Amino acid sequence: MKSILSKCEYPDFHYISDVLDNYVSLTDDSGRKEILSKFQSSGDVNSKQQLITIIDRQIRYFGSSDVAYLFRSVFSDDAGVPASELVNDVCEKLKVPTKKGGSVEAKLERLVKAIVEKELLSKTPEELRKAFKDFGIGEEKAEHILDFIKKNGKVAVLPILLEIAGPVITLTIIEAIVIGLITAMVGREAAKAIVKELIKRNPWLNALGPVVWVISGTWLAFDLQGAAFRKTAPICLYLGVVALRDGPADGATFFQTE
Repeated sequence: MKSILSKCEYPDFHYISDVLDNYVSLTDDSGRKEILSKFQSSGDVNSKQQLITIIDRQIRYFGSSDVAYLFRSVFSDDAGVPASELVNDVCEKLKVPTKKGGSVEAKLERLVKAIVEKELLSKTPEELRKAFKDFGIGEEKAEHILDFIKKNGKVAVLPILLEIAGPVITLTIIEAIVIGLITAMVGREAAKAIVKELIKRNPWLNALGPVVWVISGTWLAFDLQGAAFRKTAPICLYLGVVALRDGPADGATFFQTE
């Protein structure tokens, strides 16, 4: 997780810190917030590294049961579940198949891709047309995409979207879909901060009005019972988006149909 957390900026850390809040857990919420505040005011490398370390440890704590965590803590200073195992558990919980192997970063990006593909597959042509329009894709390009989908099936949405709309809009739509799912998990109020960041990184969205992807209810078959998954699932999805900001770890093959 640390390599992905190193790509985070203050707003990212602030959101993740809010998700991690749990005053009955074994995590040090006050210590994390103190370091977060220090990083906000100074922005120095040392405080960022401290923040990465404590957030990484706390994310992996939530991937483990308290009993298992306490047992491992007797034998190790690093008692949390391995990051790769945590991501695999979240993928299983969200009922998305993911290709085995690769780095944690690649796994998180593939999780995001699988979620996005499920959501796009659940939309009708009319819903897709409206969504593409909302994201500034011209009518001619949108019709070209829809015509391609009609001929080749919805499974080809991401490659043709990348080809016609370009990487900026494609990655923005991917991020918006993930934020829409996180909103469904944690509530609209809690997701406001990451919506603001989406618009901040893509100023052209301001002209389009409020851009919040409304997730279809048809494929949301997972059940996020338990405090741990209500934290690890949105954090993993969010870190998958963070990882994609500098391009997918799998390169151009990320957008191809598997």
